[in-house]
Amino acid sequence: MKAVRPLLRPIALAGCLLAVASVPAMAQSGDFRACLDAIRDTAVGQGVPQGTADQALRTVTPDPRVLELDGRQPEFTLTLGRYLANAISAERIAKGQQMLARHRAVLDPIEREYGVQASYLVSFWGLETNYGAIMGDFSVIRSLATLACRSKRAAFFANELVQALKILANNHMTVAQMKGSWAGAMGNTQFMPSTYVNYAVDRDGNGRVDLWTSLPDVFASSANFLSRSGWKRGQPSHDEVVLPPGFDYARVDLSTERPVREWQSLGVRYADGRPLADFGERAAIAQPAGYRGPAFMLWPNYKVIMIWNRSQLYAISVGELARQIAGGPGLMQPPPADDQPLARETVIDMQGRLQRLGLYGDEIDGLLGPRTRAAIRDFQIRARVVADGYPTADTVARLRAAAP
Repeated sequence: MKAVRPLLRPIALAGCLLAVASVPAMAQSGDFRACLDAIRDTAVGQGVPQGTADQALRTVTPDPRVLELDGRQPEFTLTLGRYLANAISAERIAKGQQMLARHRAVLDPIEREYGVQASYLVSFWGLETNYGAIMGDFSVIRSLATLACRSKRAAFFANELVQALKILANNHMTVAQMKGSWAGAMGNTQFMPSTYVNYAVDRDGNGRVDLWTSLPDVFASSANFLSRSGWKRGQPSHDEVVLPPGFDYARVDLSTERPVREWQSLGVRYADGRPLADFGERAAIAQPAGYRGPAFMLWPNYKVIMIWNRSQLYAISVGELARQIAGGPGLMQPPPADDQPLARETVIDMQGRLQRLGLYGDEIDGLLGPRTRAAIRDFQIRARVVADGYPTADTVARLRAAAP
């Protein structure tokens, strides 16, 4: 087997962010060219050849389509059922199984070396780009320049643009070849440039990392990222479990991790009734569709997936798709069929009412995150209903009555 090496040296991201500290003010001022000049100077100061930076940025203009997409806010909060229906179809499972079989010669050595199961690598690939079918056709340089000099997240995207310029300088790639999503994510598994710089691997040994057409590079880079983020060799990211009658739903919280033996003593079992396997790890339980939906035991690898994408529903989907690609079963307890997505305005309204009741002190942003769920749980305890932290129509109605 070829020796594997990252193409570029890891960088100190914190230092780069400090170097582009002036970019947000320039972005707010609307001086696009001055903003790009500051980013170019930062990149040159970090080793990007002046000619490479000038050529990449000289003719760049803001992309109005990128600004339109960045400005969109989701109208509804997706339910678990709808998210899984979009993410895991029979077609995607079947194609994942085909890809797993077709690329075994590449995947098996990578699994042995990095400890990341091949089914998970294929699952990420399927969810990110539908196995390479949808990688994006935006110019990464133009997208990042637009977001660095026209968005509220200017410092973040300025750093990503600097890293993209490093990739151009080191990876024998042209600006025209560097295509991706509107937000700058690239290739089969949608790496942001900073992730590319820190974790990309030249698996095929040709002197450059190609996340667009070289599957050895794609799989090894993904495995390298997951392994270095703390992936536990051979362990699943989660398992479906059942909770006993009378279970205290206040224990169902991502911050409440217990040894497996404690969950066993509380009556928690696998969904098929088997006792839990003890990996020697602490684990939490989640019920993203509330007490009427499936329950999941979250193992350490779940937290690694959350480093890749900070969405609980995404992390659940990765594990579910990986299991079924490997030939395992689907969910035994499906999400409630009558579950309806919440409008963003409804979540904003709930957060305001919870705040007036003294139960929520975070930002009113319309996002149903863990702090909002915790506040809903506290309200449900006060209202003497099932305290699962899930905003059913009944909970919303009770909250409106309690905090008019």
